[in-house]
Amino acid sequence: MQPVKRAKRDATASTELHRRKLRECLADGSFLHPTKEGTFNFCDLAEALAMCCGLALLQPTRKEHAEKLAKEIGISRRHIVFILCDGMGVELLQQHLAPERFLRAGERSTQLRAVFPATTPAALTTLATGVFPGQHGLPGWELRDQKACEFPKEGIHNHIQLTILDSVVRDMRSGKPACDLGFSKQEIYLQEPWVARGQSNRKMKFVNAYNGTDFTEWYQDKYREDIMTIQETAYETLGKPEGSQQAIQYFNNGIDCILRSIDEAEKNDWKSFIYMYTSHPDKHMHELGISHHEVTNVLCGISDGLERLWQRLKMLDVALLVTADHGHVTVEPDDMVVLPQRLLDCLEYANVGVHGKGRHAFFHCRSGRQEEFQQAWDVEPSLSSFILLPIDVAVEEGLFGPDAPLPPARARMGDFLGLSTTAKTLVSPKEASRFGKSETSPGLKQGAHGSLTPAEMRIPWCLWVPGA
Repeated sequence: MQPVKRAKRDATASTELHRRKLRECLADGSFLHPTKEGTFNFCDLAEALAMCCGLALLQPTRKEHAEKLAKEIGISRRHIVFILCDGMGVELLQQHLAPERFLRAGERSTQLRAVFPATTPAALTTLATGVFPGQHGLPGWELRDQKACEFPKEGIHNHIQLTILDSVVRDMRSGKPACDLGFSKQEIYLQEPWVARGQSNRKMKFVNAYNGTDFTEWYQDKYREDIMTIQETAYETLGKPEGSQQAIQYFNNGIDCILRSIDEAEKNDWKSFIYMYTSHPDKHMHELGISHHEVTNVLCGISDGLERLWQRLKMLDVALLVTADHGHVTVEPDDMVVLPQRLLDCLEYANVGVHGKGRHAFFHCRSGRQEEFQQAWDVEPSLSSFILLPIDVAVEEGLFGPDAPLPPARARMGDFLGLSTTAKTLVSPKEASRFGKSETSPGLKQGAHGSLTPAEMRIPWCLWVPGA
């Protein structure tokens, strides 16, 4: 029995060591906590928008924070225009735009932080529901789930990998829609969107390139016909002048949709809420890193488009709000880390990836091998810049929100959370081969996000109201 007792003490010591590392990173500013006192979170913003639309949540998570943001936006404003620019963190604006640029000049002193994980699925689901990722159950990409208990000789409920932001919610491995595998909408999305809570006092409009997907139709609910669809930039153009030109053109097409919606609302004496989503600059940065000159071009184009919009709106009773879901870091080929085989041997599922998952990796261990996994992690030199936390410790530290995760959400998180404290990012062997250095290639830098670093967690609060 003695070896078992020693292993348990070792596991406890490892957990406390990594918990201490987390708290040190939070104390010295190399990490930012999602809900630190004195700051506002993206979830607070979602609740504030619901309040402004007359659809406040029954039990807001942080009611006072949401009320303050709603007051700043203006609950009684005739029109509210909300634009989300994917990946456009505060540090990115400071790097690419001069202080006098319209977008930079619109930044308020309010500190706004992303939800954790700092990823698009987690953030957009928070925006839709007004709750933190631990409550809505979609804390990232490719979430491992299982429909029900299995019985001997009945292998019909094997684990699947839920991919949420696709044309349909599907199992990544088989490609089959989740609904064909027995998952209901309520089992995928653990919370209802706030637009479903009643009839808004505003005319709703949704502007983006992804209308008609399972996700957009879910969060638009009964307003799914009130959409305006714009085009999306082709992947093969990224890094070329036509890529940024397309991104700017399609963004301006979205601006034109907003202006037509405002004109329609004014003509019909409606109050309105217009939500526009663009995948830029995120889409460019994933392929090019954050410092590429085409990223500068995209941000300058976004700023100019917003200035054109405000020149048309500023004489009306309207609030124009612009923010992001998360920020970005650049991952160089040398920053890409592949888990050694002895760690992989302990795992059933490693949710890692160069574009973000590897900055907040979820690990599902094989039965009984959790302690072995911890011990192997602690002695692996390539993982020295990562923090490994049992999921329950990450929950205790409030990373997924102030409240404990719902049981179905908790199951999707697995056993451990791996957090990058630097640009180091966990990648699959296939990604390492594609993007990493080799004898014949210098490798490809990539943009990534998902951890707690300031570059990933600080998002802008840009607000324009009449007379300001």
